[in-house]
Amino acid sequence: MSDRASEFDRMMNPWAYGSDGKLTAQAQGQGAARTQIQSADANNGGGGYSVDPAALDAAAADAEQINCRLGGECQSADDKMAAVSGGLSGFGLGAACKDASTTWDQQILALNKVIGGLAQNLRTTAQNYRAAESAAANGLQG
Repeated sequence: MSDRASEFDRMMNPWAYGSDGKLTAQAQGQGAARTQIQSADANNGGGGYSVDPAALDAAAADAEQINCRLGGECQSADDKMAAVSGGLSGFGLGAACKDASTTWDQQILALNKVIGGLAQNLRTTAQNYRAAESAAANGLQG
């Protein structure tokens, strides 16, 4: 079951939807990172899990794309706030707009670091799973 069509997803990933509101072909081709927990099997004991490193890489790419768009979209808001604060410089509202813009910038920078870290962690996790799979395969061949 996919949560791609949720309103939240449309808001966070507008690039993934066409003008008709449906997922684009590119977005349909990308899978979200999913870790599947498997239930216990009566024949082999406990369950396990599987990880798709390609899905982790795709999620990292999505996070990086959101991060890049965040900077551009926020710059537009910053420019508008600067215009308002400059136009109202003699009033208390102008100073308040400038303070709000400064706070906004700090929060966007913090969010940018978090999203960038998330993307890096996803890529590192994918690399670690690939390395573990390779080491396990080499151990079985040796």
